[in-house]
Amino acid sequence: MRILLTGATGFVGSQTARQLVADGHELRVSVRETSDLGPLATLEYESVLADLRDRSALDRACSGVEAVVHVAGLTSAVNARTYREVNGQGTRALAEAAVGAGVRRFVYVSSLAAMGPSAEAESPAAKPHPITPYGRSKEAGEQALLARAGELEVQVLRPPAVYGPRDTGLLPFFKMARRGYLLRFGDGHNRVSMIYAPDLAEAISTLLTAEAEQPAVFHVADGGGSYTWRELIDALGVAFGRSIRQIPLPPVVFNAVSHGSVLWARARGGTPTLDRSRFSELSQSAWVCDSAALTEQTGWRPPTTLAAGLAETVTWYRQHGWI
Repeated sequence: MRILLTGATGFVGSQTARQLVADGHELRVSVRETSDLGPLATLEYESVLADLRDRSALDRACSGVEAVVHVAGLTSAVNARTYREVNGQGTRALAEAAVGAGVRRFVYVSSLAAMGPSAEAESPAAKPHPITPYGRSKEAGEQALLARAGELEVQVLRPPAVYGPRDTGLLPFFKMARRGYLLRFGDGHNRVSMIYAPDLAEAISTLLTAEAEQPAVFHVADGGGSYTWRELIDALGVAFGRSIRQIPLPPVVFNAVSHGSVLWARARGGTPTLDRSRFSELSQSAWVCDSAALTEQTGWRPPTTLAAGLAETVTWYRQHGWI
């Protein structure tokens, strides 16, 4: 199948590109002039310059492909408007371009943030309740795409926290763990689901060709259910082969740090690594989901345990000098 993949040079996108090529698909990737093509160095692909805010470029990118796998999006931004423009309106524009080009299938990699926090694995069909500008923008992208379901075969995938080789988002935690300590939010009993990036890429590729119901929204996570932050840190210690001291960070201190991060980013004209949205997400008691519906529809099951995924991630970071 000839596929347009957006976000191919990013963390999840590069993993997806490798999986799609390995599965025998013909790959076209949308890139920007500033994109680092290093993660795609060993792959065969066609590239096209395109931006989610440039409709004519999206028309060209979609021309002649059978399917779109949309991974690109903003995970951090200076304001809610930017989130809406890229994740919401950008997804709508890409869907319109896909319809105009006669694309058959569209797989959108959304986020569990679009559903909202939950202490139990809610059905993907439940009413979304996003709590952050990021989550609301991803949910807006979902709705824009689902509105095209009569013209496209629409599949939406909502991963929780994603980790693995090439990830920079959780890299600071691995760096702290290497030094023998890790800052922990609150009492550490907050629960989260996780997914190893290569497993997520495999799920995306499976969903692309599966005879699943149309349209459909799926959650995806590893087979461990969910983990407290205490359990995650302990598992990370096993991956490093050492004990890791857990340093609790009270919510009031974490809140102050998020404010400081925003002010520092504004002063430098950049994007904060920790902002109010991130504080709000980490303050929730649980972000839990499972792959039950995805497995029922496609037969796909997460192959990698948390222990194995963390060990492989630590090994990759060490081999490439990241930690």
